[in-house]
Amino acid sequence: MGSGAGVFVLAVFFFYVLLMGPFCVLIGSRTSSGMGWLMSVPLVFLPLAWLVALAIP
Repeated sequence: MGSGAGVFVLAVFFFYVLLMGPFCVLIGSRTSSGMGWLMSVPLVFLPLAWLVALAIP
């Protein structure tokens, strides 16, 4: 990936995390902190796991 595509993908992931973070905080404040954490783990880290899985040849 010497074309700089990795930098673009990381920028998109960072923007996604910036959008999902406040959403999970909102859910946690309306229900319980446990529910906020329960939603944040798959919403934030599942796309990162897919990215890593696709990068492994």
